[in-house]
This record gives sequence, structure tokens and C-alpha cells, in this order.
Amino acid sequence: MTLDDLRQEIWESYADLSPQMKVAASYILENPADVAFKSVRQLAKAADVHPSTVVRLAQVVGFSTFEPFRAVFQQGVQARDVRFEDRAAALQKDGRWDGESDIFFEIGKATLGNLTSLFQPDTQKAVQRIAKAILDANRVYVSGYRSSFAFAHYLAYAGQIAMPKIQLLESPDGSHFDVLGQANEKDLIILFTFAPYASEGGRLLTVAKKRGCKIVAITDTMSSPAVPFANMGLFVPMTGPQLLPSLVPAASACELILAECTRLGGSVVVDNLRRFRDQVHAVEGYLSPLETAEDIEDDALFDT
Repeated sequence: MTLDDLRQEIWESYADLSPQMKVAASYILENPADVAFKSVRQLAKAADVHPSTVVRLAQVVGFSTFEPFRAVFQQGVQARDVRFEDRAAALQKDGRWDGESDIFFEIGKATLGNLTSLFQPDTQKAVQRIAKAILDANRVYVSGYRSSFAFAHYLAYAGQIAMPKIQLLESPDGSHFDVLGQANEKDLIILFTFAPYASEGGRLLTVAKKRGCKIVAITDTMSSPAVPFANMGLFVPMTGPQLLPSLVPAASACELILAECTRLGGSVVVDNLRRFRDQVHAVEGYLSPLETAEDIEDDALFDT
């Protein structure tokens, strides 16, 4: 078993775990290096649970003892080549920004680190599962609230071009929940939710679960309140000194999902894209790019 497979096994078991085992699972998934190199007692102390809880978690996912469980983490952690520090250090040595606030470099370092953490084999497998679920579903409802709405809007807008069954759940009066009255077990809900978690997302997941929908949670940590509801998910690192969680890794996650859907979707996706292009051209929806500076000066849009 690979580390990616084991992480998915823990994810799928998470909803049925006891409260203390959920605490242990969250810590283990967010700190794989600790699992690889700490003893059971050290790991349990770091996770603030009893050592027996860690052992029971290993047994739940198919291991007789903790040692073979830890061996999977040791092999997986050693196989990863996460070296964003060198690129971040190079960025910080850029003399052009002498005298500027350190926040510029802190955001740069955080962004590079988030993206490096995102582009890993376990992310690729999660993206493949999500893309297959989108293609298999009858209808796909995409939602996100407050700062997470931007990601839902982008995924739904771009995705609907290639796959018309995708729909953004959106309404200023909250009536978009009414749409879920027609949802069933053949439909898919995709929720973007990052700390601080919007309470509206909790209501959406409750309704979706009652309707029997499959649920994809695109979130930041195992402690996200969306995790117990989800059938599958994607963890997106969002750390950094920004005012709100970073937009960059979540936007990249959207692009990865859309690209995988396009790769797997076959000729139907190509036909839908061609049809959309023809529709936009029919109403002159796009402006042609300007070729020279003279064009800019002469263009009516820039007349004064």
C-alpha cells in the first residue's frame, strides 16, 4: 500500500471514527513526517490522544500493529521531493525590493510552498476521482460561500462550457437550496469551503446528504466540518499571511479538475466546447486583440 492509498483509506473511514480517533486521523493526515519518525507515544502526545487510539486507528485501516502502518508513512515521506525553500530563498534575495515590506516575500514563500504541496501524487489521484465522479453524475451542483464563492463560480462557469450538466448553486435570497429538491443519489455536490468555514456550507451538506447525493469537499484540513459529510475530497493548502486564505492553490485545483474532465470526457466535451465557441461568436461576445500601438490610439474604445 502506498501513502496515497493509505491517506484515502483514512479519509473514507473518517466519518465512522470515534471522536478521539477523528482527532488522531486529522493530525496524522496533516503531519505525515511525525508519523514516519515518532514513536506511538510521541505521536499520541503531539496529537493529544491516548497511544491506544493511534494503534486502533492503524487497525481500522487494515494494519495489525502500528509498525507496518508507520512504515507506509516512512516510505512515502522519503519518496517526496518537496524543496520549495530553495526557490523561496532565491525570491527573497531579489535586491530590487530592498526597503520594501517583508510581507511581499512572505506571501511569495507561502504561495510557492502551497503550490508545491498541492502538486503531489495524492492530489493527482484525488483529482482523477473527482473528475470521474463529475463525468458519471447526472447533474453536478457546485457551491461555495463568502470568500470560497469565487472558486465555485470559476469551476461552474468553465465546467459548464464543456459539461452543461454542471450548475452553480447561487441566489441572494437562499432559494438555491430549493433546486436540491430534485437532487438524488445520481447527482454530485461539490463544495468549496476553507477556514473560516461559512455556516451556509453546513446547511448545504445536510440537505445534500438527506437527498442521497454524492459529495465532494474541496477544503483545507481534515478538521474541516465538511469532511464527515464527504464521499471524496481534495485538500488544498491555503497557508500564508494573506488577508483571506490564498486564492492561488484553490484556483489551481479548479484548473486541475477541469483539465482532467476534459482529458477523460472524449469527443462530447470537444463538441460542447465547439458549440459554445459558435454561440459566443454569433453574438460577438469577444473582442479581437489589438495588434499595434496605432490600433490602440485609433480604436473608438479609447476616444476621449
